[in-house]
Amino acid sequence: MRKRSASFSLLFALCAAHAQANDYVCELALQSPAASPTMGNYGYIAFYTSSQPNCGGATTQWFLCSKGATNKYCGVGAQYSEASLIGIYETMRSAEAEQHPIVPSWSACINAGGSCVGSILLYPAF
Repeated sequence: MRKRSASFSLLFALCAAHAQANDYVCELALQSPAASPTMGNYGYIAFYTSSQPNCGGATTQWFLCSKGATNKYCGVGAQYSEASLIGIYETMRSAEAEQHPIVPSWSACINAGGSCVGSILLYPAF
């Protein structure tokens, strides 16, 4: 039984390592709440990703919002405190500078039927 459990753990780790980590941060901005009050009480992160390093492919714009957001581009379950938002921004800045791949995870959008970014998973280069 222990051998089987170890095999499943290894398989999960291998699958997780290849979980479509093919987006790269190519532009990133931490905006104040004055820029768009509906994006949250502490501002928001606006960023673009590309499927190729150094913005080599088509880009897509995303947002991570702070608590109190009411904008349809913000995730229902993804509203961050000021300290968390700044921490996420700093981490994403490092991923952008070092061109580490990321995987956006999803949350339902506020007042909309689509999916919004809920968080970011980082995949460092090994």
